[in-house]
Amino acid sequence: MSAPMPRTSALSRLLTGAVVAVGAALAATTALVPLPATAGPAVREAQVRDLPTGDGRAAGVADRVLSGGVLRAEESIAVGDVRLTMRGDGDLVLTRASAVVWRTATTTPGAHAAVTPAGDLQVVTGGDVLWSAGAASPGARLVVKDHARVYLISTAGASVWSTPTPAAPKVPAVVTLPLPAPLPRPQLPGAGGTRPDGEGERVHRTALRDRPAYADPAGDAAVAARAARASGRTADAVLLEKAAGRGTARWLGPADDTTRVRAYAQAAAAARATPVFVTYAIPDRDCGSHSSGGITTPDGYRAWVDAVAAGIAGSRAVVVVEPDALLHLDRCGDSTERLDLLRYSVGAYAGAGAEVYLDAASSNSFGWSTRHLTDIAQRLRAAGVDRAAGFAVNTSNFQTSAHEVAYGTYVSTLLGGAAFVVDTSRNGNGPLAGPTGTVWCNPEGRALGHPPRATGTGPHVADLWLKTPGRSDGACNGGPAAGRFWEAYLLGLSARAGW
Repeated sequence: MSAPMPRTSALSRLLTGAVVAVGAALAATTALVPLPATAGPAVREAQVRDLPTGDGRAAGVADRVLSGGVLRAEESIAVGDVRLTMRGDGDLVLTRASAVVWRTATTTPGAHAAVTPAGDLQVVTGGDVLWSAGAASPGARLVVKDHARVYLISTAGASVWSTPTPAAPKVPAVVTLPLPAPLPRPQLPGAGGTRPDGEGERVHRTALRDRPAYADPAGDAAVAARAARASGRTADAVLLEKAAGRGTARWLGPADDTTRVRAYAQAAAAARATPVFVTYAIPDRDCGSHSSGGITTPDGYRAWVDAVAAGIAGSRAVVVVEPDALLHLDRCGDSTERLDLLRYSVGAYAGAGAEVYLDAASSNSFGWSTRHLTDIAQRLRAAGVDRAAGFAVNTSNFQTSAHEVAYGTYVSTLLGGAAFVVDTSRNGNGPLAGPTGTVWCNPEGRALGHPPRATGTGPHVADLWLKTPGRSDGACNGGPAAGRFWEAYLLGLSARAGW
């Protein structure tokens, strides 16, 4: 084994190789200094001083790599909140405000990025080229720009290669939508969190106003926080405790029975808190995707619902029923039977005294045409929403609260004023735009949203953390299997939270 190469700073190597004249604006000498050792723990940055007159940049982090220069593991160049980092796992990644906008997707730890004298950008390990921009312009330099693109610039000042234009976030335009007239409503007895009062006026109430959502001391974040403190990882412990101190939902699957549900509800009562449950066991769950599973037969599912209802009886629990079951209504299984099972669930849980919300997907799921919004309202009605407290939006999703409240308000109006709750567990930074739409599975750069609370405003009765922060969406974007706890992801969510 050869001796390890000394760890020199990124910027001291920027001048390695051929230095090419790039025009009068850069004719003055640029002095490069390493970042002080006290700066950021994860990524070392290039710094610049004594910039040429007219360069337009203040002294700070370098925004370029000259011909022959390299970026080694955990080194980066940046301008503003746009950063190009050579990660320790071998991936060269461009981010804007911590959100990934481009990457090489290379996966060899210890690899480095090089701007070759021949004018190409490569990711290299040993003698192997793992990725190449495919450019050839001798003397070209690499520059990162504040509009979230990276360029190879020739000695003549022309771009010879660049990363693609970042996708713009795809969010619904909701501010100009007029509220609709309510759909015809069948004369069914109401139950849950909304009641008629006087001349058609709706009065909204929720158990969460008196008792907040239960924060389980045996939950993922709490257990991880204690372990972090015990091992001396104080900074991580603080971030994990930030999430652990907030009430989150307890997801119920086929393995959960009356005894388990009752024990959780009793623990919440002892803490003078409201137990929040999400049921997730319907046949053909997730249509065979990352979270596939569920109970295999309708009769088995009804028996499971009865067992859950027995466990929550008398606890004044909040229950969100079967995320994505209505979104996937026509995608797999028997839609008529699924609606029957959802109605059965609503009746059983409401009969046990619970505050029940049917899942209504998110503002990004159905679209914002009148037809699409009417479609989800009709599905909710067919599933028994008129016997429930109302519906839930944004479950396990990342859409902003502003858009979800607008979406929920519109659907509520179609349903004659039904109450709704918003999952804010991971929507602090909104969704991440991808090449074909928003990234739904473990997107990078997301943040915890507003902590759970009773809102006390209109039909929007509460913000809840329905998705357990830190639980993976599936084996995608570096995450473990769906439902598994992923501490690194939770640390990022917590660090980026705006509170």
